[in-house]
Amino acid sequence: MVIAMSDLSFKDVKNEISRLDKLSDLEVKKYADTGGYADVIARANKKLKTTQLRKFFGAIRSMEKKADSWEKIEADFYLLKPQLANALGRDLIPREFYEIMMAIMDRVDRGDDAEKLENFRVFVSFLESIVAYHKFYE
Repeated sequence: MVIAMSDLSFKDVKNEISRLDKLSDLEVKKYADTGGYADVIARANKKLKTTQLRKFFGAIRSMEKKADSWEKIEADFYLLKPQLANALGRDLIPREFYEIMMAIMDRVDRGDDAEKLENFRVFVSFLESIVAYHKFYE
């Protein structure tokens, strides 16, 4: 079933991401366009504090700087998951944000090292879109 971008709910986005084989299969338009996945995620997580989002995004950006191979960022990437779990446990991020980040991150570690690196680049771009829409709705 194909859902029009303007009719997407947070649950639809989560389900569509969960059906992906790997994150690089996701078209930029689907997550970056107005009404797309990043927009829906930002609207659904208005209670997410900017400081928490920026902290998470900052960690991703620092990984991106040394991302010339998956091997160089793999450990840092996996350490993001317990950091997100800790933030959720301390009520610093909404459960919906945690769940969608886990769904997205689970699509990064797929394929060979070159594919994982490409998935990571899409992840950075996707998160950058979420940050932009979150700022817009703030």
